[in-house]
This record gives sequence, structure tokens and C-alpha cells, in this order.
Amino acid sequence: MPFVALGPSGVAIRTRLKHLTPEDEKVLRLVGAHLGSLASKDLKARCADGLEHSSETWAARKRELTAEASSRWAGSITKATHDQWALARRGQSAHVQSLGWSG
Repeated sequence: MPFVALGPSGVAIRTRLKHLTPEDEKVLRLVGAHLGSLASKDLKARCADGLEHSSETWAARKRELTAEASSRWAGSITKATHDQWALARRGQSAHVQSLGWSG
């Protein structure tokens, strides 16, 4: 059975920040490193939850991240992490099906 991925559902916006001072660049790099670290930590937690994931575990992960970032960033990170895990799971399932193995 072939696996068909859905087409793009949003709009990607690319831009470059111009006229940044060296201090601005330093702050942006530090913020990016911090948020990337939080996202990595959350992905590890989401993977550990596996199929036992629930709205309660999601809320707990968001609360933990909110202590280290804003609630808005925590929500964005947990949503992206969940979507990333789900995409990997669908890809894994499609690969297993392509091998003709049903488990």
C-alpha cells in the first residue's frame, strides 16, 4: 500500500533580519540556543511517553517548559514536538507496512 503525504497546509515566510548590532546577534543566538535546548528536552520527554501520551502528560510538559520560557513558547514547543513525534510514527508505520509486515 503506497503512503501518500498530504500537501502543504500553510504558508512559509522567510525573512532576514537586517541592520542588527553585534549585541542583537548575540542575544538572538542565545535565545535560539535556549529554545532549541528546550525543544530537544521536550522531544525526549514526548518520546519517553510513547503511546501512553495523554492530555495530562502534555500539560505537565508544558508546565515544565513554562518555568523556563513563556507559556506561549512552551505551548508552541510542545505542539511542534507532538507533531514531530506523530509524523515520525506515521513514517514508521508506513515503512513497516511497505515491508509487508503486520506485527
